[in-house]
Amino acid sequence: MAVKQPVMIKGQLDGINITLDEAVDFDILKENLRKKVSRGRKFFEGSNSTVSFAGREMSDDEEQNLIDIILEETNLDVTFIRSEGFTPPLTASPSKTGMNAYSSAVSSVTKISNQFPAGFSYRESNTAYYKGGLRSGQTIRFEGSVVIMGDINPGSEVVAGGNVVVLGALKGMAHAGAKGDLQCHIAALDLRPTQVRIADIISYVPAPPKGKKVENNPSYAYIKDGQVFVAPL
Repeated sequence: MAVKQPVMIKGQLDGINITLDEAVDFDILKENLRKKVSRGRKFFEGSNSTVSFAGREMSDDEEQNLIDIILEETNLDVTFIRSEGFTPPLTASPSKTGMNAYSSAVSSVTKISNQFPAGFSYRESNTAYYKGGLRSGQTIRFEGSVVIMGDINPGSEVVAGGNVVVLGALKGMAHAGAKGDLQCHIAALDLRPTQVRIADIISYVPAPPKGKKVENNPSYAYIKDGQVFVAPL
């Protein structure tokens, strides 16, 4: 009878899947993962890929611990991280030059008629959803809009052809409308970016004075008269 392995790594068309035993202590999982990726360094060498986790629920810190091990032991460029709760877009596939976050879109969905209040302005776009935060050095690029369910920390960046929405703190760099769309916006529950770009217009945000307490600032940035404006949500 085969013994169940604490960590199983499988290559897939859309990246690498790592299945974790939910009954094993997390520290043991970390060491097991480190040994496996170290032994299989050539398998990861020179690649950029999506990494997905399955088998157990993890906190953002635990997930980041595992990603850090992979980055330390290999030359893999992790372009996207998924968990079992990842929600794919319902429309077209992502750009071939962008992140390959999923192998296919949902093949069929129930059609509904769009209804909005009179005078309501809206724009449609492919949307990718990312669960978790971004650390320094990590980047997400996508041809449509991007929704981040976590923080974008200093040194990390998000580049989107559509809008950028952060359900957390935006402290890194965000670029919306990367294809030149001035109608795009950048929104966050705590908007404190080092830099924002919308189309080809750049705005730098100075850091707050040291020691000064900064309150959460739910806001969005948009273009008006050729300049970046910020308004509260």
